[in-house]
Amino acid sequence: MEGKLRELIGKPGVWLYIQSSNGWFKNVEILEVGDNMLTFRYESESDTERKIWEKTTRVDNVSEIEVRLVVVPKCNNPQMADIRGQLSKLLQKESSPEFDDRMN
Repeated sequence: MEGKLRELIGKPGVWLYIQSSNGWFKNVEILEVGDNMLTFRYESESDTERKIWEKTTRVDNVSEIEVRLVVVPKCNNPQMADIRGQLSKLLQKESSPEFDDRMN
């Protein structure tokens, strides 16, 4: 888990499930991972204000990580269907072992 968190430092679209808080922290910015500790920044918003928080927790406290890869607007036209298909193919290629061999 610690290695994956290190990979995600500074990456957008990261959600973390923190056991001690019993919930998801959405769109966090991972700042630092080390010595079995994780520091990240997140936002919370109400009708009257927006707050930016920084939280430090144990790496063992993170039970799930989700990363948003792509956001594509819903639209029922052929051009969007084509773009969606191309993105799917790219993601499949990226996750295949052949892609890793070509990149080395």
